[in-house]
Amino acid sequence: MKKTIAFLLILALLFSLASCSEAEGQTVTLTETVTAETEEKKTKEIIEWKPTVERVHEKVETPLSPERIAQIPIANSSMSTDELRQICVDYVCLSTTFQWTPSTDYRYLVERQGASATFLEGQLYGGIPYVNTASGNLYRVLEYYDKETGVMDMFPFRSNNLICGTACSGTAGWGWSRVINSAVCKWTAELNVNHGLLRVGNYTYDDGITRYGEGIKNDCSDIAQQNGSAVLYESYALTDVGDCLVNNGHVRMVKEKPVVVRKEDGSIDAKKSYIIQCEQGLYTTSDTHDRFTSDGTKYKIQGNDNYKATFERLFKDGYLPHTFKEFLGTDPVEKATCTIEHGEPTANLNQLHKCTVKANYTISHIITIVRDTEGNQLTRYIKYLNNHFSREISLLECLPGNAVLNHAKEGTNTIEIQAYLGNGELLTVYTGTLSE
Repeated sequence: MKKTIAFLLILALLFSLASCSEAEGQTVTLTETVTAETEEKKTKEIIEWKPTVERVHEKVETPLSPERIAQIPIANSSMSTDELRQICVDYVCLSTTFQWTPSTDYRYLVERQGASATFLEGQLYGGIPYVNTASGNLYRVLEYYDKETGVMDMFPFRSNNLICGTACSGTAGWGWSRVINSAVCKWTAELNVNHGLLRVGNYTYDDGITRYGEGIKNDCSDIAQQNGSAVLYESYALTDVGDCLVNNGHVRMVKEKPVVVRKEDGSIDAKKSYIIQCEQGLYTTSDTHDRFTSDGTKYKIQGNDNYKATFERLFKDGYLPHTFKEFLGTDPVEKATCTIEHGEPTANLNQLHKCTVKANYTISHIITIVRDTEGNQLTRYIKYLNNHFSREISLLECLPGNAVLNHAKEGTNTIEIQAYLGNGELLTVYTGTLSE
């Protein structure tokens, strides 16, 4: 009996040792699977933030109308910074993805891109068409988009695609204009501290630079290289929703908080850390621009509402991160205002031509409406601003002389002047009786 018990104890001991040996073997054995686990434990990666679902280049259904712009709230000083940031992102994503079909075939050459853009009648597309140096926006699109049919009148594009199309800086600029008036968001080369933006992180450059690339060693790539990858990686890690990423020829908006992966020594793993962004661009054959309707119809969007770039790639491409005072809560969001100098209840064309419309947000366009005594609309004229992202314009450039003069002879018709502002509001600037 004692021998039996002793034998069982020996077996139990051997089994226990075998089990420990097997358990240890899971961490030290040289099988391929276990080696991967071992390496993962050695690096001890730390994920600082990660979305619940990684949304990168997936084919998603986006049944959008530009009228959804009305669902994006008007920014106000009581909103949280997170809400303000999201407003800007929502604008850019809608601008690059809303669905439409052309009223007729339309083709044009894209300057500096060496490519032509083609839009075919009856075919589905997404987003405002890309045109270099243009700054069109959703508020203008609504003027020639048929909400019942989804058809876009292409005549305005044929007459002036710089007014109706848009580029990367145009879409991002109008997105920031929903909230920002502490900075001037015009061209890509001007998105720097000299125009009111703030650097994210501890990288540096000459605050006196008005445009990247002017002078020696001060374009975005030069600045990135001078500061070094480690400094820029930490700056990318500090970006937040709605922030600006700008390089020598392109600008993107941060769509989601960055995913930051650190190594055991605390340094950032630039190959695994990344930022999801949204941007305006020219549609290509790449499937990253593919979107689908509910019935499976595929179409291309003008840009990307879900672009993933690693920190390594961002640094290689010379991207510099910036933000804005409103996002940091250091400059409260202002209530939109828009005025002209004339305050009298009656006005003639000469008096109005001497006036200047001034706003505290960028002006998209000016609308002039003349009505009879019963309120029937006699004429409606729209002036799109050629001076991109301006906050003032002379009414001499806005009012249609002959059309207004013809209705002024009655002496009883009313004139209303409205301004569509970048923050999304349509404000009445003046209402009065129209006289000769």
